[in-house]
Amino acid sequence: MPHNPSLQMILRSFLALGLTSFGGPVAHIGYFRRLFVEQRQWISSDAFQSLFGLCQMLPGPSSSQLGFALGLRWGGLAGGCLAFIGFTLPSAMIMIGFGYGLVNFGADLDRLIDALKLVTAAVVLHAVFGMARGFALGMFTSLFAFAMMGIALFLNMPFLHPLFILIFGFMGFLLLADQPPRHDMQADQYSSNAPYRSQLMPLIWLWLFAALLAGMLLMAHLMPDSIWFALSQFYLAGSLVFGGGHVVLPLLQASVVETELVSLADFLAGYGMAQVIPGPLFTFGGFLGAVMGTNMGAGLGAGTGTGMGAIWLGVLTMLTLFLPSFLLLLGVLPFWDRWMQSRRFRAALAGINAAVVGLLAAVLIDPILMSAIHNSFDALIVIAGFLVLISARLNTGIVVLGLVLAGWFI
Repeated sequence: MPHNPSLQMILRSFLALGLTSFGGPVAHIGYFRRLFVEQRQWISSDAFQSLFGLCQMLPGPSSSQLGFALGLRWGGLAGGCLAFIGFTLPSAMIMIGFGYGLVNFGADLDRLIDALKLVTAAVVLHAVFGMARGFALGMFTSLFAFAMMGIALFLNMPFLHPLFILIFGFMGFLLLADQPPRHDMQADQYSSNAPYRSQLMPLIWLWLFAALLAGMLLMAHLMPDSIWFALSQFYLAGSLVFGGGHVVLPLLQASVVETELVSLADFLAGYGMAQVIPGPLFTFGGFLGAVMGTNMGAGLGAGTGTGMGAIWLGVLTMLTLFLPSFLLLLGVLPFWDRWMQSRRFRAALAGINAAVVGLLAAVLIDPILMSAIHNSFDALIVIAGFLVLISARLNTGIVVLGLVLAGWFI
């Protein structure tokens, strides 16, 4: 019978996963299932699948949300926070340290940066392929994806991308409700020890999510040259990342590269590094914060260029990126079954997911492939990495390490 572990066991289990979970969000879900469902039997297969379905449908990093939801189920809010800390801490330390070191010693890391760009290209190409198979195979969804890709490539207004995503969600609401739902978009019966004693608490979490979003955007408008602008962009990105960690690329690229807070070369190098290490991809936000804090030209105020200032800014931006998805999870969890009974709701989500595929495809073309590929050897490395990843015959961590070495030596 499934049983609830202690808070100490939750922390230790997720810390072990944070140290060993290579391969990105899809692989993380497999690690979670093997450990918690099959080996320790802390949760039933049906309950695990229901939580996974919820995390797929909400914006945010699916594997981190699932870890938080599992901790929440077993130990309340404290359990969710400990699960997040354990799973995130190792990669956060690496990514924030890498961001600080990249700015200070970047001239000595040019070959590594070029290799990490190739890693980013192969991994994102694989992600686009997988997401297209899952979310953009129908007539309307494929049209949504191509339309969003064209908008992103030819309309140089990245601040409008979230609006277009919502527009395609509304078009899905109108056009896709009569489509038969995919199996993984149907909610399984959810039974849990959810830590709510009334229906008021979930609404408070949702109000807090909305209030923080409005407050940060207002502060960014009033003080566009302050740290509030950067934080508002990370919070907005974390609120709109439908489709998992890879989709954070276009939103953050528009937020920090287009505004010249982080150079494109540093941005792609950091995302490549995020593929090499275990743990969640969203710790990329910590890398970006550390780069912005270390770079005295970032315009984020006096003192951010110091070592500790850069580290603390990295921690702050990373937490800001994660926060909205956790607030949404806390608010939506009690209502999940009821909402997923609505065909219109599922149809809107299908439209959003299709648009996200197109947006990620556009970013794959420009700037990722355009920045990473300089000659035929680079193209061959990216194609070879993609083919090996899609074959699923090797562990993703091994493939990524091989891509780094190939890009370094060839």
